[in-house]
Amino acid sequence: MDNTATLCDILCAEEAWHWDTYDGHKLIFHRDGTGVITSHAELNIWIYAIFEWKVHDPANSVHHTPHPHPTPPRPCALGSIMRKLLTIFRRPTPPELRASIEFTLTERRPNVPSHPSFSLSKENLNEYFLLPIAFEPRILHLTVERNGCFPAGFGSVPQRRSRFRSRLTFDVSPYPARQAWREHCLKMVDSMGQPGMRRFCAGKLASQGGHCGWLPAGCNS
Repeated sequence: MDNTATLCDILCAEEAWHWDTYDGHKLIFHRDGTGVITSHAELNIWIYAIFEWKVHDPANSVHHTPHPHPTPPRPCALGSIMRKLLTIFRRPTPPELRASIEFTLTERRPNVPSHPSFSLSKENLNEYFLLPIAFEPRILHLTVERNGCFPAGFGSVPQRRSRFRSRLTFDVSPYPARQAWREHCLKMVDSMGQPGMRRFCAGKLASQGGHCGWLPAGCNS
């Protein structure tokens, strides 16, 4: 399997990569080299756009190290204590994937079903909040880890947050930098922090009933 196919299989196998558990900020990768990026909170929507992506320097920028997916054990008090100790002393698992991609945000909007009282096609989105520099191609360096994680966003106590199987980390956020947003929404950007959103999770794991359950090393960061 070539490097481009490996990267595509890993990124596109997941339904979505979430920064938070409310679906407000997420990435969806498609095999045709496009994807969807969203940024919204409650009834406020700032970005709902198609992006284009491709491997940057396919021969040298993708490094794949397969790891077996561990099976979560049954929860028990002693097992929970031992797993917490292991998270302290165990050597972290190397990333399964390191790669570089060319990422280009576009002004195009995904097709969504219309609603009688609301239509994304009529809303002020994307270019209304972003300057032209936001739509220029960028090179993003990423890693994928299969060691369990909590979404970074809007952190409630870990026991009440959904856990996910995989973590996708960028060197810089796929969201536009602060200087790429229009002046009228900078207060919102400073509050929400889109330029700092670099870690996304995918593959929601079944709840273990009110406690963290299976938490391998590095899961709670």
